[in-house]
Amino acid sequence: MNLIELDKKIKEHKVIEKFKDGIADGLLHGKRDDKQSHHYYKQGYDYGIYLYSESLKFIDLNRGE
Repeated sequence: MNLIELDKKIKEHKVIEKFKDGIADGLLHGKRDDKQSHHYYKQGYDYGIYLYSESLKFIDLNRGE
């Protein structure tokens, strides 16, 4: 498979879109959309939760706690 075919498959299966949706739900909303079953949505959600927890650590460090 060449890069053009790979790019078409990524767009066809909405890989990036689902990953972004998962990040937004994890980071901004803190709640998973149970209707989403896409593998990359779940990976994005987990990453969004990780980013949220890391941001809390950063906030605590800046408060001097």
